[in-house]
Amino acid sequence: MRVGASSDSCPAPAEAVKEGEIGDEIPVEEQKRFRDYFAWRPLPWWIVFLSGIFFLTKLQVVYNDSPCAVLGTQSPVSASEIKKAFRTISMCTHPDRLRGRLQRSATHAEERRGEILFNRASAAKDELSSMLGRQGGKKKKKTKPEDERVHCYQGELELGMLHLFTEATKAVGGLGLNDYWSMVTDLFWQIVTFEAGIMNTCLSLLWMVFLLRIVKQFFGYLWRMGIVRGVLAIVTTVVIGPIPTVVHFIVLPGCRFSVFMKGVWRELRPIKDGDNGQDEAPVAEAEPKTPEKTDFEPTEAAKRLAASNPDGNRLRQRRKKDTPEEKKARLEELINEKDAAKEAPNEDAPDPNEAPVPGARMPEGIWKCMAWSVREPIKARQNAADAVQFDLLLILTKPIIPLIMLICTGQVWNGLFSSLIVGHALRKWVPQMSYEAHHLLCMFFGAAHTLLGVSAGQVEDHAAQDTANKVLRLAWAWSFKDVLCALHMCLLGSTVTAMSSLGNEPSFASSFAAGIALRIAMAQDSVQGMGGFQLIAVKVEKGLRDMGIQLVSSEEVVAYSGDGIGDCGGGPMRMMFGDGNSAIWAARILKVWLMVMPMMATGQWLLRTIHAGKMLGKRNKTRRFVQRLILFILGLLQCILLANLEFNASNGALGNFWVAMLFGCIGESLMCTYDVRGQVRQILFLLLFLGI
Repeated sequence: MRVGASSDSCPAPAEAVKEGEIGDEIPVEEQKRFRDYFAWRPLPWWIVFLSGIFFLTKLQVVYNDSPCAVLGTQSPVSASEIKKAFRTISMCTHPDRLRGRLQRSATHAEERRGEILFNRASAAKDELSSMLGRQGGKKKKKTKPEDERVHCYQGELELGMLHLFTEATKAVGGLGLNDYWSMVTDLFWQIVTFEAGIMNTCLSLLWMVFLLRIVKQFFGYLWRMGIVRGVLAIVTTVVIGPIPTVVHFIVLPGCRFSVFMKGVWRELRPIKDGDNGQDEAPVAEAEPKTPEKTDFEPTEAAKRLAASNPDGNRLRQRRKKDTPEEKKARLEELINEKDAAKEAPNEDAPDPNEAPVPGARMPEGIWKCMAWSVREPIKARQNAADAVQFDLLLILTKPIIPLIMLICTGQVWNGLFSSLIVGHALRKWVPQMSYEAHHLLCMFFGAAHTLLGVSAGQVEDHAAQDTANKVLRLAWAWSFKDVLCALHMCLLGSTVTAMSSLGNEPSFASSFAAGIALRIAMAQDSVQGMGGFQLIAVKVEKGLRDMGIQLVSSEEVVAYSGDGIGDCGGGPMRMMFGDGNSAIWAARILKVWLMVMPMMATGQWLLRTIHAGKMLGKRNKTRRFVQRLILFILGLLQCILLANLEFNASNGALGNFWVAMLFGCIGESLMCTYDVRGQVRQILFLLLFLGI
């Protein structure tokens, strides 16, 4: 059931998507037969999207930030196991024991990193000990301390979601008709009397109209599907869909890398004599061909004369003019031939659904989706980039718009009013950027996302303060908005795939993760010790301090385990598989699996850099070469840092967010096998805009 593949569309929030930009020209799917609902197919893409939000949230809450994940203890855990795990971690983190661990004197940076990891493990031990104390106090019967156990996680996230859904259902069901009527009348009276002000009332009215339009289109789609078919689709999707979805999620990275390597082999393989090249795939970076201009263009009459008379030295005899009867007979013959062609379709004619046209309907099957391509990929990428640029900039710039307002004007405006101004500016004033520039933007915001870690509410509260020497401290901490940011990259990449008809492109989540890797590299002691870097950092901090903004360099966020420090214990792998070879091999397999998509993206940017380098000297080719070269270098940096990252240990919040974004790369590869265009995409885009 591909819900998103519909010809109807609706605009996104605050002028998010203009009509005709995404989704208006999608071919309408044919009415499905009942047996089609029992086919072996994955879950709809919007269910995959919502499941990704839950999965990444649980990954951060349970497997990265929970005390059992920090200490690497399996749940349920006893007091003796807690002490043993903490003692093991202290052997490679406590500053007094690093000399024996490293077999040399530790540097100041290594001592500081070990101290941060030791304090984190100590806090986890204290939290688990307090949980054991509270649990022992509630028990009526006395038990031995070594027999008391506590569960690190008992489904609190699932129970919280169930409780929220239950309370919302009770609240909606508990209201009567009079309550709903009172709400409508009060809202109408507030709008008519402009109680909230003229500007706020008008903006709120525009948002209400927009939301009502989205709801109308969505329920219209459900109505067209029908009650019987809708219920049948839900039942069969819940029963059959999860298995192929999980299988695709696991195997797609390897399949995509295989398709990429086959394309590289076809491109590098020399053409043998007698090979007509019909089985060769089109070159990925072939420039759009334009006909050569000549000073003289032959007329149609001259072309027909040359075709009928190949020997140019002979003169062709003048053909006798047709009589009116002959003209009428020939016209009737042509009409009959056209009617016959309409009634009897040509079996050799190409299928329009399979035609390599940008923006066409996506093919069925993951292999066809991955091998999906067009004759002019550069033009297709640019058309897709033009279509999604507004969506990209609107959500990426939303968290830092209040900060820019505060720096430029000293105040923060109303959110609805600023969204309209920003939306108009992004649509009218920002020039159309290239496909490579969009990936560079994702990398930039990946680094700035954690560097300028401040919410819009904090900026507004800071602007409302009346103190003279007020300072806004920018400090990043993991939150639910980071999960939505990862899912935004997945939705963006899948939209570009559907619009460009290119099924195996570099992922946007990988580019965003490369920005996070750059942020981690900037926090390394080897980089911090450079004289030029220190000079630039001092000037930037001084300029921001003059504007009342302070960058809080949280060493706890960027702390990582590895190189003999912090890698002797702890981590989610030990939490799940225990402290043994199983955890070691699970960490290795997970690292290799997560490295596939960034490695493939780095290889793709390398090939495209080589292609762009061959065209240097031509007009407007240098910029493309530089952009692709930067993308390749940052992608290579990410692969190097990822290879050195220790998965079988506990890392800082920034490293955990980086791993979550790498999981987003796998999710994007799965969503790129769906056609996400349609009104469901616009609804989810609205939720992303409101949530980030």
